[in-house]
Amino acid sequence: MERATGERFLTFILSIDRISKNIKRIKDKTMEKYGLRSAHVMCLFNLVKSREGLNSTELAEVCGVDKAFVSRVTSELENRGYIERTQNSQGSIYKCKFTLTEQGLEINHYISKKIAEIMNNVSGNIADYKLKGFYDVLEAIDENISFQVKEEKYGK
Repeated sequence: MERATGERFLTFILSIDRISKNIKRIKDKTMEKYGLRSAHVMCLFNLVKSREGLNSTELAEVCGVDKAFVSRVTSELENRGYIERTQNSQGSIYKCKFTLTEQGLEINHYISKKIAEIMNNVSGNIADYKLKGFYDVLEAIDENISFQVKEEKYGK
């Protein structure tokens, strides 16, 4: 039983790593025509979901990255005219919200179309109930691993 669990875990880790690398390659290739990289995609994609915009802390949380990374990416996106910052009532630069410009919305439309196309190609022949089960299990694994990291329950 122990060996089977270890083999499943190894298969899981190797598959997730390979999938992640291939998704990064797809993002990079897709965004190449805009001079952007995969790092920008998640920021843009998450900003379109928020009508009021997101501040650096919120962006870092939803993208699963640190604030320094968000700072670099938002600076690049802002310099290209894809996002803009709006000051909050206290005027704090750290609490300002980032929102998409018209140009940023155009890119997001392109990204959304590409994601739909890719997802259709990737999961088109998999039954909906299987996909739902897969994503439910994946989410549970993500939550469990995040809990392990948060509680530092590994390596003891």
